[in-house]
Amino acid sequence: MWTNLLVEYIPVSLSALYALIGFAVVIAGIALLILIVWAVGKIMNRNQAHVQTKQREVKAVQQEVAVADSSEISEETVAVIMAALTAYYQTNNPKCEFTVKRIKRI
Repeated sequence: MWTNLLVEYIPVSLSALYALIGFAVVIAGIALLILIVWAVGKIMNRNQAHVQTKQREVKAVQQEVAVADSSEISEETVAVIMAALTAYYQTNNPKCEFTVKRIKRI
């Protein structure tokens, strides 16, 4: 049964060459994948730093606006507006819990 199989014998030197070529291809592929992951990580870090800088600028502007807005309206006016809104929402929807974070003059 096994005697009918045709087996071609490959010399050891040729087998070693094929093995070395295979190892080289695998190592080159792994190195390429490492390079791609490293490059994507650098790009993501650069973008993340840019986004964080923009967020800090936006927060600074919001704080300046909040300070400017709070200086225009007195605390009594804010309290009256909050009381009126609370009374309105309690009559319409008693389960509604809200807080007024900022009041701007239009």
